[in-house]
Amino acid sequence: MNRVFTANSFVFFGWLTCLFLISCAPLSQTFPKRIEARHLSCEAYPQLVDGNLATTGILKVKGMIEKDYIGGGSARRSGVIPRRYGDWLEGRTKAEAWIQLDMLSPVAYIEVHPVSNIYRLLVHTATSEVEPGKLKSLQESLFEPVSSHKIARSENGAVIRIDIDRPVRWLRLTIHANRDLAHAEREPLTQKIKVPFEDIVIREVRFYGQHEGPAH
Repeated sequence: MNRVFTANSFVFFGWLTCLFLISCAPLSQTFPKRIEARHLSCEAYPQLVDGNLATTGILKVKGMIEKDYIGGGSARRSGVIPRRYGDWLEGRTKAEAWIQLDMLSPVAYIEVHPVSNIYRLLVHTATSEVEPGKLKSLQESLFEPVSSHKIARSENGAVIRIDIDRPVRWLRLTIHANRDLAHAEREPLTQKIKVPFEDIVIREVRFYGQHEGPAH
């Protein structure tokens, strides 16, 4: 009986010890800390990183879609080619926001808090200390894409979280805009239709880091 009791006690206390270790393990992990707004800057859209969800940054797309009939002349008059519109792009279909950290810092993830519906968002990062005026000509060689995130869209203001897991000095958001059909205009003489793009409205872009640096 003593042997049975001793064996059972050993199993019972061993099970309690294992349970205790499992339950306490997550408490020792390092959780990401939010990088304070004073460590972030965005020259074109400062409201994106001002730390205030009540303010918004409005990203404007410098482009539009021109819709015109495909086919013409005798082919159209004879009815061989149906009257239908084709699209031609003038300018760009997307907007970019460049966010700078005041020092090279490990970033665990970012949160994008949008107002607009976003259907395609891309993120690139760079570790370079190159001056802002020189970045545009060097951006393709300096920036690396972040492809680890599974969510690159948002509807009805849903927050987008994107895992970064790398040191960052610059972060570039690229957002493809939606067509603003409500403000399309037809030219009286040519009958061409001009379709602008909707502004992209974002409350805040928040950064989270795990190690020493601006996160503390």
